Amino acid sequence: RLDRATSGVMICAKNEETLSYLQKQFGNRTVEKTYIAVICGVLPEPAAIIDMPIERNPKKPSTFRVGTNGKASQTAYRTLKSNSTYSLIELTPKTGRTHQLRVHLRQLNHPIVGDPLYDGEPADRLMLHAASLTIQLPGDKEQTFTSPLPTEFEELMEGVK
Repeated sequence: RLDRATSGVMICAKNEETLSYLQKQFGNRTVEKTYIAVICGVLPEPAAIIDMPIERNPKKPSTFRVGTNGKASQTAYRTLKSNSTYSLIELTPKTGRTHQLRVHLRQLNHPIVGDPLYDGEPADRLMLHAASLTIQLPGDKEQTFTSPLPTEFEELMEGVK
């Protein structure tokens, strides 16, 4: 599943048996997912693992937040490019909580550009893209699906070294 405003790779099953086979992999966290995002500012480390529990926000139930009563959530990140305004980062979620990437980055005070739910700078779209998905297909064939980065990401990052 992708958040409605996230672009990129999605796979679909043609029958219930395959759907169940794929869903088990997501549940067991054996699927490898890679996202690319443009965030506000520069993260303190060029690469790290964000390990913060996520819970539903009782003040705004359609959103989530970092909280002590939340479920364990880990996201690895790596900065690809940055300047004083934006950073292009690669994100690899280790868990699959709803809005996990968006909540983790907001908690670090570096929200995703175009994310109105989590205080991102206004933009024409959410700057979050599912770049690749590696999964085991029926017949034990591992396959990686990819989606090229939308032009809006490169346009926003133009001139960034």
